[in-house]
Amino acid sequence: MGSLLTLALAGAVCRAHALGGNVKPLVRRWLHDMEGACAAVASGRMLQVEWQAMIGALLERVDMKDLLRAISFDQLAERAVRVPLPADHESVRRIYFDRKEGLPDSLHFSAYLFALKKGVSVVPHGHHNMVTMHMMLKGSAHARHFDRVSDDAESMVIRPTADKLIAPGEVTSISDDKDNIHWFKALTEPVFMFNIGVARVDPSKPFGDRDYVDPMGGEALGGGLVRARRLAKSQAYRLYGQA
Repeated sequence: MGSLLTLALAGAVCRAHALGGNVKPLVRRWLHDMEGACAAVASGRMLQVEWQAMIGALLERVDMKDLLRAISFDQLAERAVRVPLPADHESVRRIYFDRKEGLPDSLHFSAYLFALKKGVSVVPHGHHNMVTMHMMLKGSAHARHFDRVSDDAESMVIRPTADKLIAPGEVTSISDDKDNIHWFKALTEPVFMFNIGVARVDPSKPFGDRDYVDPMGGEALGGGLVRARRLAKSQAYRLYGQA
């Protein structure tokens, strides 16, 4: 997932060893169950849409205070705002989990903390050959999702599937099969989101960086479908990233 996010966009990646303190058994079970789900989808034993449903259900079982403690949120958040947050995109900081919790040496997912200043967006983009989840930890955001119906070299045909406000504890996810394109705009200062992702779900298929898209400038095709042009990253940041 490191190449997907092109972590240079965030300025820096922070190494944080999570789960190093007093972690409640429910959080520990959640972490192991999350790794199990990610291993299952990576091996083809679980459908991508099943992964989306399971990850959402797992997160619903965890108390927010326990989760924040488990990922060392206070430390990560303090580091994230030591320097001004970007004016046209998110800051991304890597989370590393402590293997003392009995986790395997190599996890099937990567975890990150996203930070946004008010009015700034995680710009509209799709993915291919991966699943990923965002959970709001602090603040609120306007979240929009779109199904990716078809695409070519210049554009994508997309269908809006979600347009809502998300608050702490709420979860959204994407896969190749459902809600593939997402877009978050921060409504408060700052916004923090917990993110996990599994890249290269199917090793036989290509995987690469984000596919940026212009949903608001698209051509209405009828039946709720929109033909949206592809964008370069710089275009997406200019059109959608800034407050």
